[in-house]
Amino acid sequence: MDKLRAIRVCREVARQGGFAAAGRALKISTPSVSRIVSELEADLGLRLFQRSTRQLNLTEEGESYLGQVNALVDELETISAEMRERRTEAKGHLRISSVVAFGQERVAPAVPKFLSRHPEVTVDLHIGNRKVDLIQEHFDLAIRIGGDAGLSESGLVARKIYAQKLIFAASPDYIADMGEPETLDAIARHRTVKQVSETWGVTHTILIGEERVEFRMPDTFVVNSPNAALNAVRDGLVIGLIADYLVSDMIKRGELRRVLPDHETPDQPIFAVFVHRAYMPAKLRAFLDHLVSVLGNRPDV
Repeated sequence: MDKLRAIRVCREVARQGGFAAAGRALKISTPSVSRIVSELEADLGLRLFQRSTRQLNLTEEGESYLGQVNALVDELETISAEMRERRTEAKGHLRISSVVAFGQERVAPAVPKFLSRHPEVTVDLHIGNRKVDLIQEHFDLAIRIGGDAGLSESGLVARKIYAQKLIFAASPDYIADMGEPETLDAIARHRTVKQVSETWGVTHTILIGEERVEFRMPDTFVVNSPNAALNAVRDGLVIGLIADYLVSDMIKRGELRRVLPDHETPDQPIFAVFVHRAYMPAKLRAFLDHLVSVLGNRPDV
């Protein structure tokens, strides 16, 4: 027996003053109303209605029971209405995890505009390269780069929001002092910074036109932070293989120069990963759409 449905049926019987009227209001048959009421009475072990051929009234026990459960049912219906509203209107708290550089340079700057459009949403952005457990740690969304984005984890789905590539960059001062390499082999004769995160970054596939070459950046200076690598390049002391979104504006302003401009890595997809749900909350759907919109124009370098 669906006890909540039975309570609602009994409430309607009491309001309408009869089984037939309650059935019409609820769009169910009179025998169904009678059966549901009888099942609830049997479950409770008491009679809720005093029946006669001419009228139907609540018993003393029925008045007491419905009086107590009415408030609970009303509260439940209020909560259910609020949850349905959250599926259609962006409300509530978003907990997001993002890899460091992309989180700092692209995700964080996108949040204020999102909040201005959706004032009833709050955002908690955690920036770090640790792979969080979305379910156990109660994250709504994680921004991850490349690979399967963690989709081997049960119950997760991903949406591609961006594609980065790595390009060689150096400062004009470095090129003026040390010259500009014209081939990959020449890179080894220069001071370089190499970004490595666990197994990522040890070697890279470099596209030269349609040719693919496996390339290992010299180990002159190795860091595990893209921003640290970028700072070393900006200081004019090294050449770096840096994500395009980090250096595109600096190259346009002339603060950095692209080295070996016909050499770059293949696109590396960046995914928004979230827990699969039959009904995605409006706050999450709105934020995903906002990210795709904001990040849609990749830098031209």
